[in-house]
Amino acid sequence: MFRLSLLGLFATAISVSAAPREEEAKKYAADLKNKDAKVRLTAAKELGRLGQLQRRLTEPYVDNIMAALKDSDAKVRGEAARTLGLIDPPDGKAAIDKLAELLKAEKSQEAREGFETGLGELGGTADDADLKKAARDALIEARKKADDKREQKVIQAAMLLITGPKKKN
Repeated sequence: MFRLSLLGLFATAISVSAAPREEEAKKYAADLKNKDAKVRLTAAKELGRLGQLQRRLTEPYVDNIMAALKDSDAKVRGEAARTLGLIDPPDGKAAIDKLAELLKAEKSQEAREGFETGLGELGGTADDADLKKAARDALIEARKKADDKREQKVIQAAMLLITGPKKKN
């Protein structure tokens, strides 16, 4: 009987602790539309953190995060892309396609690096070989255009997320 009481108390504690996180996710999703770029940047980072803890917390806000990929601030665009990679959205194909499309035209190195990292994360967690290939192909295309050593390293790290490290014989 005591065990059942403890289990009931534990279940109640879990549901009570989830409610503040849901409210937190809702607040950060709204903050993605704030006029202040620093607030939007923080919102994107925090949504990524929450999505890593519990994917369902950020699922309702995937469209908000996707919209932030076109933010006027390069840091926000890059962080939104990283966030997509971290939260593993339900439609991985749409996320990979969008990141690959936007990466081609992105001028800011900072945003490109976020897109590249997001592609690596999405490709690395994808179960579908076609999705992994789409993410890898976008990174290969980006590598051809990247002339900065730092960006080359970001792309290499993103590729490793998809393919894993090479095995030594």
